[in-house]
Amino acid sequence: MIGLVIRGAGLGRKLGFPTANLHGVPADLPAGVFRVEVTGPSVDGRRTGVCNVGVRPTLGASGRKVVEVHILDFDGELYGTELAVRFVGKIRDEARFDGLASLRAQIARDVSAARAACGAGKRGFPARR
Repeated sequence: MIGLVIRGAGLGRKLGFPTANLHGVPADLPAGVFRVEVTGPSVDGRRTGVCNVGVRPTLGASGRKVVEVHILDFDGELYGTELAVRFVGKIRDEARFDGLASLRAQIARDVSAARAACGAGKRGFPARR
């Protein structure tokens, strides 16, 4: 999918996992947490990421599906740019957690799973073989 990066609530950054919130979620996009590859003019090539698609039940879900992408080891400005997101594999189903500490711990496990699955080395790029 291709989406425009818009401002979110900033919670991902506060949790230590900043996300690019994408505008224009396809209605048929399945919910869950996925390993993705991200490309775009502001991300320096192809990068590995973790993408949450869903209603964010831990945060008092509004019922509106959102797409949030955490790009591994990326620190840059993306607001107003387009990102192409290719879904590579599902990590888990979307779930509700007891609080932000539990959510933060699960996101850390999701990032570790994505990194291990693709052999991501420095800066979130797949390791060269």
